[in-house]
Formats: sequence, C-alpha cells, structure tokens
Amino acid sequence: MFQLTLLDHLRLTFGHVVYRQKAHADIARSMARRTRFIRGAEALLMAATVFTAVASAFGKGQAFSIASAILAAAALITLIVHLAFDFDASARAHATCAARLWQVRERYRALLSDLSDGALEVDAGRRMRDALALELHAIYQDAPPADREAFEAAGRAAAHEGALTDEEIDVFLPRSLQKGAAVRQVG
Repeated sequence: MFQLTLLDHLRLTFGHVVYRQKAHADIARSMARRTRFIRGAEALLMAATVFTAVASAFGKGQAFSIASAILAAAALITLIVHLAFDFDASARAHATCAARLWQVRERYRALLSDLSDGALEVDAGRRMRDALALELHAIYQDAPPADREAFEAAGRAAAHEGALTDEEIDVFLPRSLQKGAAVRQVG
C-alpha cells in the first residue's frame, strides 16, 4: 500500500492540468498557424489567377489561359480544404479550452498554497479538490478532441501518459510549494 497525501494528489492533478493546458494552447497555436498559411495561399493563388486571367483577356497567349485555369483550380482546392477542415474553429475551441484550464490550474496552485500556509483545513481542501475535479470533468467533456500526435508534440518534455515529474511540476510552482522545499505535508 502506498501513502498519497492530499498535497501529493493535488500536485499530481496540478501537473496533469498544466500538461493539458499547455497541450491545448500549443494545438491552438498550430491550428491558427495553419489557418493563416491556408488563407495566405488562397490569397496568393487568387492574385495569380487574376493576373493570368487579365493577361489572357488582353491576348497575351494561350499559356496565360492555361495558367489561369490551373491557378483557379488550385485556389478552389485550397478553399475546399480550408472549408472542410475549418482549422480556425478548431483553433478557437482549443484556445478556449486552454483558457479554462489555465483558470483551474491557477485555482489548484492557490489551493496548494492555502493548504501549505495552513489557511485551509484539510477537510475544506478536500472539498475544494472535489469541486475542482468536477469542474475539470466538465471542461474535458467539452474539450475539442486532440489526436495523440498533437498531445505528444505539445508535451515532449513531459513523462509518460501526460504525467509530469516532480521537477517538471516544480517549474510551475513557487519555491515554497516545490517538492524539494520544506513543505508541510497535509494528510
């Protein structure tokens, strides 16, 4: 049998929330970057289509007519990809999830601090932990799906299965709450 204190449990969950928050934020940035790239490609292809269509209209040769048709087809394909995958909506959904997780992350940090300072009794800490767990469940239920590759890319520094090591969790906590510091253990 192992001993898992309330502080240990809160630190583990805090690390999980940090990992998920960072993953969703990274996915949101990646999706937003894809959207900008696709929109830029659409604009360039449309501009090139206009240029070649105008040249064709002024009798510059059949090559401009062919180029115009090819560029128009490429622009259409790019637009269809943009509409089909809707990276912009995915980016917004992941960004919203990351923002909600950031709030919960900060509430876990505050709970750890309050317990460490003795500002909260253990029973009150457990009730707050349970309330935060319910809130996390609601966030995860509404969270946009992320493929395994996206989470792995976002959490390369994290240990297996999205769990952060004590040292990695400590990076996100003030020195007084770090595992290595002399923190009062709450049961």
